[in-house]
Amino acid sequence: MNFLKLRFSAMVCLLLAGVAATACQSHTVSDAATKEEPKAKGPAKSEHREYNDVARFLAGLPPEEGSRLEEASARPAFVKYAASFDKNWIKLNKSKLDAMKQWASQEMPEVSHASSTLFYPFSGPDFLHAYTFFPGSERYALIALEPVGSVPKVETMTPDAMDQLFASVDRSLDSVLSFSFFKTDNMKVDLKKELDGTLPILMIFLARTNNRIMDIHPVEIDASGKVVPASAPSADNRPVLNGVEIVFQTDGKGPERRLEYFSVNLQNDYLKQSPAFVQYVENLGNVNTYLKSASYLMYKAYFSTIRKTILDHSAFVLEDDSAIPFKYFEAADWDVELYGVYSQPIEMFKEHQQPDLAAAYRKPGAAKPLTFGIGYSWRPGQSNLLAAKRKG
Repeated sequence: MNFLKLRFSAMVCLLLAGVAATACQSHTVSDAATKEEPKAKGPAKSEHREYNDVARFLAGLPPEEGSRLEEASARPAFVKYAASFDKNWIKLNKSKLDAMKQWASQEMPEVSHASSTLFYPFSGPDFLHAYTFFPGSERYALIALEPVGSVPKVETMTPDAMDQLFASVDRSLDSVLSFSFFKTDNMKVDLKKELDGTLPILMIFLARTNNRIMDIHPVEIDASGKVVPASAPSADNRPVLNGVEIVFQTDGKGPERRLEYFSVNLQNDYLKQSPAFVQYVENLGNVNTYLKSASYLMYKAYFSTIRKTILDHSAFVLEDDSAIPFKYFEAADWDVELYGVYSQPIEMFKEHQQPDLAAAYRKPGAAKPLTFGIGYSWRPGQSNLLAAKRKG
């Protein structure tokens, strides 16, 4: 399979609690092969079926009829990798995802199954939880610091390279499957080698949630905030907001939906240099916003722009305590429901204690139960969620 590469730059800056770096590096997204694929007798058809074939391979799923990866899928290394992935996925569904889906259907049915756009800043490649809580969205807009990356060329990989690829996937997914969040430090290492960005992980989650990838496009945000095909680097050094758009269908049928991922530093100084991003969010309209394991960055003054942008343009916000502080959801504007338990953040973020949120949780009957663990306090019985619906 021939891949044409479109080169574009992706801004990569490490986000830790209170620390922002300014390093930039280049990555590529593979475009479609121009050679026509043989028609498969398998389930659904797509314009560029090779993307879905690669996604299924990365996700440890069996190849569909006509896939060029049938031979690679018969290798002992893949068979072992697939069996392990299946075992872990079954465990994840039983221990967490099934309970999350049930909770979303019971506690926010209108929002969960609405077709509204889902906005997820500080997401990393976590399409999994976005889709679990908001399976009805027609458009998913994920924003994070990690580079976009490219579609792995698995068809031409040597057995050793394939072993390294499987090991990289296992390392990258370990924390999110175990604890529900990606570790920033781990991603800085894992998304530089066999997995050169978030795209392969996004593809895996799409395949494992029974979605079929129809096409993948490198895109950028233009000066008016519109998503357009990726272009050559700007000669005037204008910050280019690079990303990827994945077109997919659920179960290979129904309307086409879109997943957008953009690599953006959300610190105030960077957004001031890239006003097109704020315009992009405004162009999304009234969105549902999901926030999780956000390193308490929006507690800080230098992340006030993205915090205000979320509050101004969200009809509904679902978050844990690491996202927007409780005090910003003013009673005059928001109806707030509390779930689970809250007393204080984990030790690493202990300086971000919210006395007002703790007081709200202490009121009799104020918080509803949460039957699963999520976020930094990931153990069941220790987690919290806040659901805020805009009034009016």
